[in-house]
Amino acid sequence: MIKSIRKVHAGEIWLDSHTTAAVIRQFVANDEAPMAAAPVQATAPRAERERSRSASASARIVALVAQGFKNKEMAEKMFISEQTVKNHLHNIFDKLGVSDRLELALYAIHNNLHTGR
Repeated sequence: MIKSIRKVHAGEIWLDSHTTAAVIRQFVANDEAPMAAAPVQATAPRAERERSRSASASARIVALVAQGFKNKEMAEKMFISEQTVKNHLHNIFDKLGVSDRLELALYAIHNNLHTGR
């Protein structure tokens, strides 16, 4: 609650999760495409395969956030735990310099990352 008040006071926009999801879904309503994971070659070193899988999962999470999915829904779609989704989101927020899901969704839409392609 305090974070929301501070954001509004700083001139930022605050939307509840339902409104955010509705806005984002409206943006991508006609752009729902199946998401394909990036191929990982079995001959690549293990660390490289893990980074590739992690990057692929992060890209898919960014696309799902932009489409308005919640953590639990993303976890179910990706067959991972909700905590793993939260860990990815934390890392994504840090790497992209965004502070919340709305900023991440807008970043994804602006950079055409919202379809998972």
